[in-house]
Amino acid sequence: MKNLIILMSLLIFTTSCSSVRKMVDKGEYDDAISYSVRKLQGKKNKKRKYVEALEKAFAKVTQRDMNKITFLKQQKDGNYWGEIYDIVMNIDARQKRIDPLLPLESEDGYQAKFKFVRVEPLLIESGNNAADYLYRKAQRLLQDAEKGDKIAARKAFKTLDEIKKYKSIYKDVVKLKQKAYDLGQDYVLIDVNNYSNIVLPKDFYRDVKNINTQELNEMWLKFFTKEDKPMDEFDYIIDLNINEILISPEREKEREFEETKKIKDGFTYLYDKNGNVKKDSLGNDIKQERYRIVKARVFELYRTKIATVRGDIVIKDLNRVTNYKSVPVNVDAVFESYASRFEGDKRALSKETKKRLRTVPQPFPPNGELLMMAVDDLKNMLLQEIKNKLK
Repeated sequence: MKNLIILMSLLIFTTSCSSVRKMVDKGEYDDAISYSVRKLQGKKNKKRKYVEALEKAFAKVTQRDMNKITFLKQQKDGNYWGEIYDIVMNIDARQKRIDPLLPLESEDGYQAKFKFVRVEPLLIESGNNAADYLYRKAQRLLQDAEKGDKIAARKAFKTLDEIKKYKSIYKDVVKLKQKAYDLGQDYVLIDVNNYSNIVLPKDFYRDVKNINTQELNEMWLKFFTKEDKPMDEFDYIIDLNINEILISPEREKEREFEETKKIKDGFTYLYDKNGNVKKDSLGNDIKQERYRIVKARVFELYRTKIATVRGDIVIKDLNRVTNYKSVPVNVDAVFESYASRFEGDKRALSKETKKRLRTVPQPFPPNGELLMMAVDDLKNMLLQEIKNKLK
């Protein structure tokens, strides 16, 4: 058994060493570094195989990255400075992982040598050049944006936002981002047109137009009403056309029914044929539970009133002078009220009936209040169409 354990240990050791060597031979340098660092951290007796693997993998990956940096610089293309910056950041992170292990010596006395790169000058150079490239790119996009190209404005905003990766504060980026944001906006007019024969409450128009744009998760749409901006500044018009409003009569429905239940009602003694109370084996009187039926009369009142709003939503693209296909709208605002009372023994009532006991029904709402109940559904429909058509 002892020999088997020794054999298994040797096999695992040989396999792990072979594994890290294969990583290096296959060019999987960062994997080999991560593996070797894990094997060496906190170990007093450091295995030579891992020390050598770490040394070799680090040298090769560093040389590979420095060669790539040299190559990219020779291309004279500002677009590569961001890639150079990322490479330098990787070099820095790799060196910081190894630094706590230094000086690194194996248990048999082999001392590894690591040639670190001075990353600070490279980070400053690549960061400055990457930021400058993005800044100039954004300026060109803003020139197109000033001519009415909203897509260019949005690209400029994104490009300027990327600069913070290299420089937290850079020239007038904050000011230019605001400019790009303003130029990239699509201004949307939301209007409600009532073609029905019902007068809508004033709050109805206000609440329908008061759309929570955060639900859209869209930073480039701004919503207004006719009073907010001149018509020639809008990009889209969203018309909610209300063509028909139907309000049902106030309906009441009454129902009466009876509930019964068998309940315990004390007990009686059992008697023998001689008229004596029967006894059990312990000499105790024998009792028998007594039951009776209780009843309750339930009176229910159910009230309903429904307002139906029918129409359509039309989205107009003013820049292309085209209309999207209109979407039908059909919303029901339903008022329901239930009340019930009972006469008789409450113990006869079921659990469900007890829960629904309510002696005073809610009064029927006015027509205007009922129409206001439809606002949330209409707003949700508007939001959905905006998501479908404008995003």
